[in-house]
Amino acid sequence: MLEDVLGWIVVLIGAIIMRFTDIKIIDPILSILVALFIFINALKNLKVIIDLFLEKTPKGIKIDEIKQHILNIKGVKDIHHIHVWSLDGYNNYATIHIVEDGKNKDIKKIVKEKLKEHNITHTTIELEKVGEECLEKMCEVNLDNKNISHHHH
Repeated sequence: MLEDVLGWIVVLIGAIIMRFTDIKIIDPILSILVALFIFINALKNLKVIIDLFLEKTPKGIKIDEIKQHILNIKGVKDIHHIHVWSLDGYNNYATIHIVEDGKNKDIKKIVKEKLKEHNITHTTIELEKVGEECLEKMCEVNLDNKNISHHHH
């Protein structure tokens, strides 16, 4: 919408200038400017769309911060395979594997509440007992290593 209105304003101004002066080059210059304006806006939208398609971690989501918050929950021993993405740019989804010691029966509920604070509305949680082997090949639990998870940037 905005592009249309701006386009007309530019054309109008151009027409007025051309009417009262003899500068013919104004018309093509203005056309190019309008085209550039539309192009730049389209690129901005495209970046958002491509990010969604690539299921990149949404803006404002800090994986490391989320990890810390979840690791602070009673009963959580380790987390890995954390992946946050969005399908529409507003609703954020997450999958996460949590290694727990079985001492906290409300673990899923608490994790979901924590993630809601981070603007993540839909969460799939895989609970694993300490010492249980994660079935996903990609997933290695290195307790001594800082790189607990394999999240996509």
